[in-house]
Amino acid sequence: MKSFAATCLAIAALAGNASAQSYYHQPKPVAAFGGAVAVTETSLFVAEPSGFTHPGRVHIYNEADGAWHITQHLEAPDAAVGDGFGRPLAASGTTVLTSARTPSRTYFFELVGNTWTQAAQLPFGASSLAVQDHWALIGVVGGQDQPGQVFVYRKSDSGWEETAQLTAEVPGFGTAVALDGNVALVGARGAVCFYRWDGTTFVEEACFQGPDLGIERGFGAAVHINGNSALVGAPTDQQFTGSVQVFRYRETWEAAELLRLENPERGERFGTAVAATAEGFWVGIPGINGGTGELQLFPSDDVQDVVVIGPGADAGRTGFGMTLAIGTSVALVGMPSAAYGEGSARLLVRDEDVWALDAELFVATAPLDPILGGDAVQCDAGAAAGYECGQVDLVSFLPLSHLGTNRGVRLSDVWGWTDPETDKEYGLVGHLEGTIFVDLSDPSMPIVLGELPRTAGSPGSTWRDIKTYKDHAFIVADGAGEHGMQVFDLTRLRAVPDAPAQFTTDAHYDGIHSAHNIVINEETGYAFAVGASSGGQSCGGGLHMIDLRQPLSPTFAGCFADESTGRRGTGYSHDAQCVIYHGPDAAYQGQEICIGSNETAISIADITDKENPVAISSGSYPDASYVHQGWLSEDHAFFYQNDELDEISQRVDRTRTLVWDVSDLDDPVLVNEYYGPTGATDHNLYVHENLMYQTNNASGLRIVDITDRAAPREVGFFDTTPYGTNDAGFNGTWSSYPYFKSGIIVVTSRREGLFIVKKQSVGS
Repeated sequence: MKSFAATCLAIAALAGNASAQSYYHQPKPVAAFGGAVAVTETSLFVAEPSGFTHPGRVHIYNEADGAWHITQHLEAPDAAVGDGFGRPLAASGTTVLTSARTPSRTYFFELVGNTWTQAAQLPFGASSLAVQDHWALIGVVGGQDQPGQVFVYRKSDSGWEETAQLTAEVPGFGTAVALDGNVALVGARGAVCFYRWDGTTFVEEACFQGPDLGIERGFGAAVHINGNSALVGAPTDQQFTGSVQVFRYRETWEAAELLRLENPERGERFGTAVAATAEGFWVGIPGINGGTGELQLFPSDDVQDVVVIGPGADAGRTGFGMTLAIGTSVALVGMPSAAYGEGSARLLVRDEDVWALDAELFVATAPLDPILGGDAVQCDAGAAAGYECGQVDLVSFLPLSHLGTNRGVRLSDVWGWTDPETDKEYGLVGHLEGTIFVDLSDPSMPIVLGELPRTAGSPGSTWRDIKTYKDHAFIVADGAGEHGMQVFDLTRLRAVPDAPAQFTTDAHYDGIHSAHNIVINEETGYAFAVGASSGGQSCGGGLHMIDLRQPLSPTFAGCFADESTGRRGTGYSHDAQCVIYHGPDAAYQGQEICIGSNETAISIADITDKENPVAISSGSYPDASYVHQGWLSEDHAFFYQNDELDEISQRVDRTRTLVWDVSDLDDPVLVNEYYGPTGATDHNLYVHENLMYQTNNASGLRIVDITDRAAPREVGFFDTTPYGTNDAGFNGTWSSYPYFKSGIIVVTSRREGLFIVKKQSVGS
């Protein structure tokens, strides 16, 4: 248990010319169930604002027969996937107040009989909300350099009516709001203000700012008030360790204790959620214990006597304490990071003076239906089994539920292996917690043979990458601690008596810890881990070269990094392709050449001599956001490269592929920018013969003809997400493997599953 120090903090009166500062925002989780919570005397409210198969929702729970059950879901009247409905959220008595992001709206719901019904809609969204009795506060934060404002609404016999507007010349005013009786508390970026109703309007009673308005502090990000006590969270204070300022009312509001971890660690975010009750001061610490999270209760009369509540043993990264709502006998603690961002909420129940963990609340995403057996579902009139398509048939589909993954697990990379003795084809499917092996010998009835779990002790990883050499699979993961490189003998798949089995590694290489991708040149027997981090020999994030010629005894062979590339100036390579060059540049024919996609540029290197690799050239281009990945044409004359962030950053309005003429390796020339038909974010692409296979997130697999090398044209597609839009973002496909002799293409779609598709022949 962490110990705490309580000291007094001198806080200056708010100056009108306070400078604008940036404010830390928590990265958006996947579905974020528990991203906002509220409690009334009879009901529990849990938001799920970021669902990827359904619009944002607020789930309402009521108690019956000793358990809490969902009795209703609230959605926006113009609900749509990605609308962000449900965060922020506030509830009191018979009123629920919430907001949506797209379109930007704020909604009042009232309990009529046993049903919650929309009572009002405002034409703007909210950054923060508070409601109590007949008062409601709606915080609307302006731009980074704008002060923002808080709208005060009062309920009368005719409904909710705007009564006042609160403003202050401080950036981010309205970031957080709280109510208690006739007192309102408003948080900003580095400041807080107290207001009191005088019978006519809310009058400013006191304003305070923290002594340090820097980006690190976040003072005012969370606020709560109860009687003569108020709490102000500063979760980003001192390198995201966090702190909470206690205010007490003694004829006027005064700063009292400062609550802070005595031995804090970066990223714990003490004070992300706060609540003041008759028992004391509640503080959410979602980043403590490696992101497991914790809730702490400080008795108001002795803040040193701390009660610690956690989500339970082996909970993983839950973000417990990110959100918080305290009632008389029950409380809700949001865990929006649980299940890899699917999220959940933990119920606390009070028994006399003791609070104890009770049920975990969540709503599991309904799995898609599998498509198995029989002939391929032909793409006809633009659809196949409900999936949009063009000239690409659906052979079969294994949803996540049939792959045996845990809740919240998403797929990532996919590769393939063909058994040289039996000609059987296998899919090697990466996901957050391991690698799944699938028998594709009958592609209409794929069989899950088993799973190789991640290296013991390593956390789940969004990025798992797989390549093969000499009938072995080599697997790395990024952001995965000491995962290293797993080696698995694929011939073990020939006979799996009790499928699905749990496999173990045949060898492990610990010269790296985490790595973003693994590249293998099967002609030479060398692997290249790229984007290495977290320990081992990182090679600056460039090429960490590994000799695989004895697959079960991999050995370190050297480093290469072009320090003129990469965001950190270390030559970081996000991905690469390494080949024995047989292109038109006679000077390099027969040499081992790597083309790296290095964040800021492509980097071409001769790594034939592993002890003395040589940078040949690099290439950059206008409006670059993130040079992500690419692949050579089979004649090695052209290189096709994607930029992962140019669509998201709105530097382009459609999926862009950069076409490089690399016939002179010393001077790569950008000859074209190919634009796809949608605005989806591109991810991985591979080239086989005269076709390029792109996996473009929300728009799915796109097949592009590159017979005319400089002028690509789309000739087929299969969209793996039958919901949402084809806009920029990170939902949908991750990768494909188009190299099977049978002509099938295996495609991983993050939250959907494994698709086996096949391009229609010309004229079909």
